[in-house]
Amino acid sequence: MLKLTSTLNRRLLSLLATLTLPVFAGTPPATPVVMNPETADLAAFETEKDAAVSFTTAGTSKVLRVDVPASNGYPGFNIPVPPGGWDLSAYAGLEVEVANIGSTKINLGLRVDNSGDWRKSPWNTNNVWLAPGDVKLLKVTFGQSFGRSGYALNPADVTAAKIFADKPSGGGVLLIKTIRGFGTGAPVAAAPSAPLAVDPFAALAPSPTGAPANVAPATSGGGGPIFVPTAGNLGSIKTEKDPVLSLDTSTGSPALKIAFPNGGDYPGIDIPLAGGQLNLSGYTGIQAEVTNVGASRLNVNLRADNPGDWRKSPWNTSNSWISPGETKTVKVVFGQSYGNPGYALDASRINNIKLFVANPKADAAILVRELVPSGNGTAAAPPSPAPVTTTAAATTPAGNDATFSPAISGELLDLPKNGLAGFNYADSSAVIEGGKIKVTFQAGANYPNIQFPMPSGGWNLSAFGATEISVTNPNAHKVTVFMRVDNPGHWKTEPWNTENIQVGPGETKTLRLTFGQQNGAPAFPLNPAQIKAIQVFIVRPKTPTTLILSDLKASGSPADAANKLSLTKPEDRNTPAVLPDWLGQRPPADIAGEWVQTLNENFDGDQLNDQLWTPRFPWDGPQPGQLQRYAPENVTVGNGVASFKVEKRAGHENNNPSLGSRNYTSGLIQSYDKWTQLYGYFEARIKVPYVRGLWPAFWMMPDRGRASGLEMWTRRDTGNGAMEIDIMEILSEWGPGRNSVATHWDGYGGNHKQWGTSQIYYGSTPDDYHVFGLLWEPGKLTWYVDGKKTAELANDRVSNVPTYLKFNVQMGGWATKNVDDANLPATMQVDYARAWQLKARL
Repeated sequence: MLKLTSTLNRRLLSLLATLTLPVFAGTPPATPVVMNPETADLAAFETEKDAAVSFTTAGTSKVLRVDVPASNGYPGFNIPVPPGGWDLSAYAGLEVEVANIGSTKINLGLRVDNSGDWRKSPWNTNNVWLAPGDVKLLKVTFGQSFGRSGYALNPADVTAAKIFADKPSGGGVLLIKTIRGFGTGAPVAAAPSAPLAVDPFAALAPSPTGAPANVAPATSGGGGPIFVPTAGNLGSIKTEKDPVLSLDTSTGSPALKIAFPNGGDYPGIDIPLAGGQLNLSGYTGIQAEVTNVGASRLNVNLRADNPGDWRKSPWNTSNSWISPGETKTVKVVFGQSYGNPGYALDASRINNIKLFVANPKADAAILVRELVPSGNGTAAAPPSPAPVTTTAAATTPAGNDATFSPAISGELLDLPKNGLAGFNYADSSAVIEGGKIKVTFQAGANYPNIQFPMPSGGWNLSAFGATEISVTNPNAHKVTVFMRVDNPGHWKTEPWNTENIQVGPGETKTLRLTFGQQNGAPAFPLNPAQIKAIQVFIVRPKTPTTLILSDLKASGSPADAANKLSLTKPEDRNTPAVLPDWLGQRPPADIAGEWVQTLNENFDGDQLNDQLWTPRFPWDGPQPGQLQRYAPENVTVGNGVASFKVEKRAGHENNNPSLGSRNYTSGLIQSYDKWTQLYGYFEARIKVPYVRGLWPAFWMMPDRGRASGLEMWTRRDTGNGAMEIDIMEILSEWGPGRNSVATHWDGYGGNHKQWGTSQIYYGSTPDDYHVFGLLWEPGKLTWYVDGKKTAELANDRVSNVPTYLKFNVQMGGWATKNVDDANLPATMQVDYARAWQLKARL
């Protein structure tokens, strides 16, 4: 292997050679292939950041091997370019065939340069994510960067081309077959990067471990081990969230001990896979034997992944609750997640296996013995959903896989008969006193809860409209108590409803949850015929807190659950949006009246309009409980779009050293003291990023204006008739087609009230832009997405105070601390912001 680091002499030679050629002409390559390992001179490659290149073979072909070190930079190499550069004007762009034969996912970039001032970025670039075992085309189309219009590259004067890895945390190994021009003449849009129709890297040899890239376990049927812990292979295990690994032989056979000294969010490990990818097509799943050797009950999860876009969740997952001292088998069935139909996993392309614990306490620990495939033949079919009935029926005998219906009375528990059998606890404990449940929630836990026993198949509550429970508070302080009712489904889709009530010292109240609602607002459209879980919980108690619970029952009628405010459903994501003609031109076509446009911000020019917008909040930050600080330079204007960049870059709020600092930087604009409006129609066309941990928003806050004579904090108060109104809030990890709307009033303290729903669903558009609108009338708010009405609130408390507009991308808080740093920077784009007002109100 030749490692190339001395580049100065070669550059001097290239400069001398260039002086003998016309300075305005590049050299046209003899063929579209500009780098062929069969004929390339290894000495001509220049490496950067300790990357190393060599030649090897894949099948019968000679290929370039690139060893990438773990780095916070951009290790890679410069493609050899002849003196005077290339004339690639015969092509639309460059493309490279690349395979990842390492064990870590890599973000690979390709860049094509013109000569010129580097500060003006005279290049085009593109990237592609390659999971272990992936084979993809990486393309740069001249005149584009990352699939969008970019620097107007002159293809007749290509002076450099680079291939580099973007901050590879674990290093890796890449194989490159050819680099070539594609297309003809003027640039054309590049096709999306995708696996090649014919794999040029079939039968890769050698892989880093000496095994084929797609390895099946040595035995079949019973399932040869995928991984057996030994003292020698602990160092090959990748950890997440800092668990501590050791080899444990206390039980007589080797086991991997995973200790969680700091608790954390979903700490765990990635199992090392031979060759980076497994072929488990002869099995129906995988399983691991796990023993809880800690002092607290643990939720242990096992996950099997395919290559692919993480936003599409290309994996199957299962879990098992394991008590201290207990040993259980955690098992994933291909095609299922948590016992429900899941992603259609390709068992022949398992590129990652994770084992992790959900939110363990500090000092939790588990022992993991060998990981093995399970079952034979084709993966098992997902279980059929529980039957749905429309009327209450007699209770089915216990033990049958059926959906149960309670008696007509709706009683769900028989405590004297069953005691506390079947209950589950998270950071809580319970006893029965006087026929009631006395439950104590631990201090300091995030969401301590008690989960009620559930018959096999769950409850069929389709004859009812709600669940309720009697709650008595024997404490000396007020307690906010929550009830949650779940349907089957993946946790990311939040298939549940929650409701809460405040119970004062000595009080007894009934906590009632209406199906399909939360706080009187539309929520997940719960199917009452498939209730799989019911729990009561509180949030972060500062001291041990006891409640007395009784009379858990189903109540009401199906008519109670008919949520007239819920105007969309999850399956709406599957139908592409049809944009009406009036969109962007006026308020919704069915809204009567003579309307006048009062705002028409198209983000023209190359500077933010400072007569309308301020790129910071009216107060000093950073925002409490969030991860980002705001910096003016993270909002840019160009090509008729305002771009809000989110990146992992530390600094002080508004670049002011006297203000707080954060590790992430984002952008915002708002019109406080510059533009306000009371009532009317408001609309913005927005393209949001889908990177875990981001929280894009388009919202409004009260501003009575300087003429009111009120100081800033009083003017901004959400009391005295004023409201925060959220037109669009998105948690990027939801993926496309879902957003939240909300209102908040009476401050943000003990009297805080809110209305809203995070269950707004809508279909795709060709360019991923969506139009979010709000019609604000006295006593009524109506929300729209892409011209379709999605939610409405009719209430006398609707704000009667002028508001200003805000656009920003928040991080952390509601949007999770677990940010996907690997996919940053990311950008929210706003094409326009517009508003209209009835002429009679001007």
